[in-house]
Amino acid sequence: MTQAPLNFTPLDHALLNRRVVDTRSLREGVLTAVLVEDGEPLAYVRGDDHREFTAPPAALRAVR
Repeated sequence: MTQAPLNFTPLDHALLNRRVVDTRSLREGVLTAVLVEDGEPLAYVRGDDHREFTAPPAALRAVR
């Protein structure tokens, strides 16, 4: 049985390549990409520890 390939569509975002905070987890980092994965937008953020985490784009705010 073969699986259908995942569908990834990149989105433009006003905070791309800027420091952001995920308001749900309070983790901070640099927004590296926003993709639509199987119909849902998902933001990729590289944290200060250089580990990437994901968050809903609506939960991101610019760090002041």
